[in-house]
Amino acid sequence: MCAKGRKLAVTYIDTPERRALDLAEAGLHEVPVLGFSRYRHAVTPVGTHRHAGCLEIGLCQRGALTLLNNGQEHRIMPGDLYLNKPSDIHCISASPKGTIVYWLLIREPQRGQPFLRLKSREAQDIWSRLNRLPCHVIAKTDAVKQAFAHLFKYHEQPASPYRTVGLNTACVSLLMGVIDASSHKATITHSRLIDHVVESLREKPERKVSLDDLAREAGMSPSLFISRFKQLTGLPPYHFQLACRLEKAKRLLAETDMPITQLALDLGFCASQHFSGHFKRAFGLTPSAWRKRAAARRGGGFRS
Repeated sequence: MCAKGRKLAVTYIDTPERRALDLAEAGLHEVPVLGFSRYRHAVTPVGTHRHAGCLEIGLCQRGALTLLNNGQEHRIMPGDLYLNKPSDIHCISASPKGTIVYWLLIREPQRGQPFLRLKSREAQDIWSRLNRLPCHVIAKTDAVKQAFAHLFKYHEQPASPYRTVGLNTACVSLLMGVIDASSHKATITHSRLIDHVVESLREKPERKVSLDDLAREAGMSPSLFISRFKQLTGLPPYHFQLACRLEKAKRLLAETDMPITQLALDLGFCASQHFSGHFKRAFGLTPSAWRKRAAARRGGGFRS
């Protein structure tokens, strides 16, 4: 792993809040790190970096992450997958309190060397498919979650050939689950009917609309609309609109000198305190702190 050309040492740790385990020592050379993070408080993000020779796979289980990948920001919600390829410059820029994440690094297959007990052609096919996936995958990820759980389960067992086989099998299942989850994304029905609703919420998240209004726009019953909307975006309509409001708030805080109370009201929040609470839970900073950080990066400042 390296950050802007510098190597980052892996700190292996095993606490209730953070686990970073070396599966190479457990017989799975292909996985130098298996991780679990439970953020019981907001943490200082690691700077931008990349994992040379390794691909990172993460699964958000609770809360939300803000991932910056090659200059693009992605909002990773519960059940979402994220992938950072070996050449991707990335960082988790926000990890709010309460967020739970599974993650691992897997080494790139090397010609002539074993990779998860697969034949060379099989290993290269899986690696190629993984590297064609998008950075952010919204899909049904139960199989990936189960595979992560099995990796931790087998790691806890005493060293034995059975343990090694279990780790290997769970890792192959995880990679296959990630690939399959991404392909299943394309099977979501009614996506075109919902697309214009999603775009309108992104463009004007402050508008006051009811669930019935949105379902009517999509030409669906409310129950079907909720189901299909969540499949497509990973969130129920209300939470998606809230996320869009908070994203717009970030832009306004960084680009304008609008007072925070006025900004909150304009975005549809009932009070600035209500807005500030949601903003801090989402991004780990208060609106004022976010604005100050944006101003410092820009070399100027706006009033709070």
